[in-house]
Amino acid sequence: MQLIVLRPDGLCARLPLWGVALAGTLLALLVVAAVVTAYLAGQSQREVVRIPIANTLDPIVVETAEREAAREGLNYLVDRVVALERQLTRVDLRLRSVGDSLGLDVAALEPEVGGQGGPLLDGPGSPLELHDRLLALEHLLGRRSVAVETVGSELRQEAAREALSPQFRPVEDDAWISSAFGYREDPFTGNRRFHSGMDFAGRPGSDIRAAGGGLVVFAGRRSSYGKLVEIAHGGGLNTRYAHNAEILVEPGQRVEAGEVIAKMGRTGRATDTHLHYEVVDAGQALNPYHFLQDRD
Repeated sequence: MQLIVLRPDGLCARLPLWGVALAGTLLALLVVAAVVTAYLAGQSQREVVRIPIANTLDPIVVETAEREAAREGLNYLVDRVVALERQLTRVDLRLRSVGDSLGLDVAALEPEVGGQGGPLLDGPGSPLELHDRLLALEHLLGRRSVAVETVGSELRQEAAREALSPQFRPVEDDAWISSAFGYREDPFTGNRRFHSGMDFAGRPGSDIRAAGGGLVVFAGRRSSYGKLVEIAHGGGLNTRYAHNAEILVEPGQRVEAGEVIAKMGRTGRATDTHLHYEVVDAGQALNPYHFLQDRD
């Protein structure tokens, strides 16, 4: 599942819900560490200063009750620490899995540390053992925070790239591909010629939609393209929508994926009503079909 958030520029970005759960786990660890540290400080102070007890109570009974309450509280905190340790282990596995999918070496993102040792026991243990375990968790949290921040930043960038990537079908469902990308017989001359885009035939005046979010960098007539809309999606990736009957956007306008930008027509060098759709990367034509396949 994903969490959809609105970016400052008005475009949508999708973030995985596991990232929210990861932040919750780290916060829970910090809360438990603070509680146990306060508990241990109270235990140490109690060894030096005894709070006066009413003379009517049996000191032995009071001391026994105090010890029992302290033991129960300590056992509860130990159980929570053990559970969080195991949860942190699962988070580590997930973090590394996501890092692998993004091409990141998560281990390399963590700060270098010296040699360490000592197992984290599953039993209740003593206050000193619990203190050592908390120090170990604190150390792990410090290392994980660097990796989490880096992976989270990469995920946000990946979500932004996905939101801008031209993966959406730019025409209505009843339109069909009338000419593919690549070499073909020119419909006017009959000669073999490279076709730099993909043609969709459809109803005159049907909607033409932005295949991805971005910035309109051209909207007007351009030679054989007729009425053309060009959208920049970032990173040198642009899409072009040609032969339109009507243009509904202006240069400098930001559009979102699926937004209607024009109406299908046959302006420019065209034999009939259709959309000539191009995807270009730094000026080089790419096969639009591959981007449509990504969406499937």
